[in-house]
Parts: sequence; C-alpha cells; structure tokens
Amino acid sequence: MIIGASGMCICLYAMGFAAYLHKTELWVLIFILGYIASFAMSVGPVTWVILSEIFPTKIRGLAMSIATFCLWTANYFVSQTFPMMNENKWLIDKFHHAFPFWLYGFLCAVLVLVMWLLVPETKGKSLEEIEKHWLKF
Repeated sequence: MIIGASGMCICLYAMGFAAYLHKTELWVLIFILGYIASFAMSVGPVTWVILSEIFPTKIRGLAMSIATFCLWTANYFVSQTFPMMNENKWLIDKFHHAFPFWLYGFLCAVLVLVMWLLVPETKGKSLEEIEKHWLKF
C-alpha cells in the first residue's frame, strides 16, 4: 500500500508539473499509466482487505457498511471537485491546470504517512491477532 500510494503521489506530481508547463508529450502518458498501475496494485484492491481486517468481529458487518459508505462518498467528492478545480479561472491562471493533480498528490503523501504510522502489518496474522493489536489502543 505504501509503495503504491508513493507511486501514485509521484505520478500525480509529475502530471501536475506537465500541466503547469503545458506539456503533452509521451512521458506524460507514462505517468498516467504509472498512476493507474500504482492504484491497481495498492489502493484499489488493498483498501478492501484492510477494511475487512481492521474491525473487530462483533461489529465488522456494520463497520464495513459505514466504511464503504465513507469510501464511496470520498470517491464522489473527488469526481465532483476535480472538474471544479480544473475549470476555476483563478486556479488556471495561477497553476495552469496543475492544482488538482498536486492536491491529490498531496493526499497520496498523507496516505503514505497514515499507512506507515498508523496501520499495522497484517501479513501472516490471524484476525484474532489483528484484533488483539487494536485492543491495545
């Protein structure tokens, strides 16, 4: 997840840099494809694995439904805010369409920090062991 979110961050900053410089060359396509690949190997599928592991068994069903609602709400906000930022005259004059890419790249950097600092490694652990880890807090 950390590697994928880092790749997404780098690719988004690079696409923002390209937008800022008004470049539409082949290397931009490479960063678009890199973003898609990074998402597909991490945030896309692994989010669902993390959500299914972090909640105690007693509340997992309800917690998963609330977490899924929050996830889809966040997706909705991304789909709504990108066109708003990308069509904002002041942002275009100042950042040349780069601002949304840089903002979402920053959010990917925040994701890297959250994953690194707050989410424990669960590889090879049972759900009961993971639940015991969360009970410490």
